[in-house]
Amino acid sequence: MHLTLAYLLAAGAGVLIAHYISRAPDLRSMRLSQLVFVPSAMVLCVYFAASGDMAGFISFLVVLIFLVLLLAPNIAYHCGAALSNFLDPQDWTPAEEEIALRPIQLLVDKGNYRQALAELDALLKKHIPTYEAVLIKARLLHHIGRVDETVAALLSLIALSNSTAQQLAVMEMIAFLEENQQDPPNPPTSGTRRLQIHHELVLFQTTDETSPLHKEIAPGIYEVEEIVYRKRRWLKLAGEDWGNAQMCWEAILASHRPPAQPPKKGLFWQIARMHQTITTAIRGKPRRQSRVEAQKLLKEASQLIGRDDWQKALPLLEKASAGDPDCYEIAYRWAQAVRHTANDAATAEVVSRVLQQSQWTGSEQHMLQQLKRPLSE
Repeated sequence: MHLTLAYLLAAGAGVLIAHYISRAPDLRSMRLSQLVFVPSAMVLCVYFAASGDMAGFISFLVVLIFLVLLLAPNIAYHCGAALSNFLDPQDWTPAEEEIALRPIQLLVDKGNYRQALAELDALLKKHIPTYEAVLIKARLLHHIGRVDETVAALLSLIALSNSTAQQLAVMEMIAFLEENQQDPPNPPTSGTRRLQIHHELVLFQTTDETSPLHKEIAPGIYEVEEIVYRKRRWLKLAGEDWGNAQMCWEAILASHRPPAQPPKKGLFWQIARMHQTITTAIRGKPRRQSRVEAQKLLKEASQLIGRDDWQKALPLLEKASAGDPDCYEIAYRWAQAVRHTANDAATAEVVSRVLQQSQWTGSEQHMLQQLKRPLSE
C-alpha cells in the first residue's frame, strides 16, 4: 500500500516538474515527451530505491543520470535566463510569438480604425513585424490620412515580403501614393556607385513608361547609377535598363538580416532534438514551422504563376494551404489556381473548403466568393 502511494506521488511529482520546467515558449516543443519520460523515470527511481540490493542501487543511479540528462536542456535554459534577468531585468515577452491579427481585423470591419491602429502598434512593439501586420498598419494609416507614415510603412514591407507578388503589390501602392506628390527630383548624380542589398528586390524596365516587365534580383553587391524616371529619382543597374525607385533601394539597404546562426552541436542540443522528434511524431509539425514551409511553397508557386504555369503551381498551393490554413494569400491563390486549371464545379468546391478552413473577414469572404464566377465573364 505504501509503495503504491509512493509510486503515485513520484508520478505526480514528475508531471509537475515536467510541466513547470518546460513552461517557457522556447521549451514547449519538449513538453510532451518530458511529460511522458519524467514521471516514468521518477517511478523507476522509487522502484529501484525500494529494492535494497546493489543491483537496484546501480539501476537507480542509471535512471537518475537519465533523468538529469533528460532535463539538462531545460535546467541550462532556466539558469541562463535567471542569470540574464538578474543582471539586466527585461520584459521577456517572446518577440517571435505569432501576432494575433484577427482581433485587429474585426475592429477594422467595425470601422474602429484608430483603435485598431493603436492596438496593432502595441502588438508590433512586442513582436517581430510580419508582412501581414505591417500591411494592415499601412492601410489604416492611409485611411486616416497619414500619408508620409503610410509610405514609410509600405517601404518597410519590401524587406518583409516573401514573394515577388508581395513586392509588386507594395510597389503599386507606393506608386499610387507618390502620384499625389509633385515635388520635382534634384538632377541625378553622374557616375556609378556600389550598393549591397540584403533582400530580394524587384526591378522594372526603364526604357518604356508603360512596360509591365519586371525581374527580381537576389541579395548581393550591385553597381548602380542614378536616373530620373517617371518624375522620380531612380537607381538602375549600371549598363542595364533595369531599376527601381531610390527609396525602394534605400529600404532594402536599411534592412539587415541577422547573421545566420552557426549550427548547434553538443549534448544538450542532441537531447533537445530527441524531444522535438518525439513531439513531432506524435503531434505533427509545430505551427511556426508549418507556416515557414508554407511561405516557401507560396514563393515557389508565385514564380510558376509569373510564368503562367498554374498547373504546376496548384499542388504547391494546396500543400501550402494545408500547412497554413489561416493565410489568406495562400488560400486565395490556391482557389485561383483551381479556377485556371479545372471546371467551375471543382472551383466552387475548393472555394467552399477555403471559406470553412478559417475565420475570414467580410471583404476576404467576398473576394473568395468572386472566384466562383467563370473566367469567361
